[in-house]
Amino acid sequence: MSIYLQSLWIRLHIAEEFLESKSMLIEQKANPKEIIHITVYYETLCPDSRSFFVKHLLPTYMKLKENVEVTLIPYGKAMTTQNDYTYEFKCQHGPIECQGNMIHACAIDLIKDQSLLLNYLSCMIKNNIEPVNIMEVCAQKMNVDFNVILKCYSGAKGKELLARYGEMTSALKPRISFIPTISLNNSVKDQAKILRNLLQEVCLLFKIKPEGCL
Repeated sequence: MSIYLQSLWIRLHIAEEFLESKSMLIEQKANPKEIIHITVYYETLCPDSRSFFVKHLLPTYMKLKENVEVTLIPYGKAMTTQNDYTYEFKCQHGPIECQGNMIHACAIDLIKDQSLLLNYLSCMIKNNIEPVNIMEVCAQKMNVDFNVILKCYSGAKGKELLARYGEMTSALKPRISFIPTISLNNSVKDQAKILRNLLQEVCLLFKIKPEGCL
């Protein structure tokens, strides 16, 4: 092959690679990664919330972590009253549940890694009868800083966070009648189906199914 033909072949090959790369870039822009938003309104001592967390939410997240964003609202059917610049709470399953909800609220605020957060909360929600004790036990297992969560829970910040989650729960339309309530892309339709098989219902929302749905 002459030097001229060899040079021409190289230029054509480079141009072909450039066009292929540009085509892939255009395709990626036209088909950005789909994200399904999952919002969970729950209580830490509610049997249905605990079951959903462990059997559905965590497994679904682990399969689809690149394609889902999870928002957690630990409040449920609690009630908030404000007295002298502080908050008091009455929870459906008693004072211990209020403690658990507040600890979850603090963990959600402080742990930014969603995978770590969901694993940590799942560890706690399995046995929230002694919330502070299980908070420390699970923190040691997950290498989470127990002291910063305890500081939040013991101070005003924990109450402020839980009160905010109460406002978010009250703002949901239609109003919550069952706990847990799950919102998928801001829709609370088909709750029975979602609670029975979260993974299946999330996968139905994708235009292009990710690997975790196949």
